[in-house]
Amino acid sequence: MAIIADTWKQDGREAIADVCHRLYAKDYLVATSGNVSIRTDEGFLITPAQTRKDAVTPECIVACDREGTPLTAHTRPSSEIHMHREVYRLRPDIGAAIHAHPQYCLACSLADISLTEMLLPELAIYIGPVPSVPYATPGTKEMAAVLEPLLPKHNAFLLKRHGVLVLGTDLKDAFNRLEHLEHVAHVAHLVCSIGTIEPLTKTELRKLTAHARKIGQQISQTLLDLLE
Repeated sequence: MAIIADTWKQDGREAIADVCHRLYAKDYLVATSGNVSIRTDEGFLITPAQTRKDAVTPECIVACDREGTPLTAHTRPSSEIHMHREVYRLRPDIGAAIHAHPQYCLACSLADISLTEMLLPELAIYIGPVPSVPYATPGTKEMAAVLEPLLPKHNAFLLKRHGVLVLGTDLKDAFNRLEHLEHVAHVAHLVCSIGTIEPLTKTELRKLTAHARKIGQQISQTLLDLLE
């Protein structure tokens, strides 16, 4: 396994390639699965179609306009381009998106283990409620359509039989959220195998979010709405 540097590259082609290698090293995806994108002035950069993520290079990243049309001839963006296009259309606050297939998140989507309840402080602080998205045919406009009503209010999504979509202000933020989400999914999966899960109470969540705001952490608006 390749050793990944601790430093993070500024968002761009090299950063996307770096994150793809990190995702592969952590078993968050296999072979050609998954896709990564970042917002640009012209539209967005996205991983190419049918490319192993441990083999992604800066040179193979595809530049697209805001409608998802490649800016360079003879380049093929990821088949999930419709999903990424909707992210940037509906979320002006988002600068990066990662779609991956981490095992415990995928298991939760198959076993109908909900991650909308705030099970751990990290989920509340860094992500907020994670809705389960109905199954849609991967790589089609159907996926963008089922996500559309949920995109404005959430930072991560459990895709039925298809992994997760995680958003961030930049790639590091999105990757951190993905790590937190897979950790929560792992814990939820373990607990569900031996008993029931008691989420944090509203009183506990109000104290937690108040403290998080004091240290400069941005809290999910959806969670704040639930606490009103």
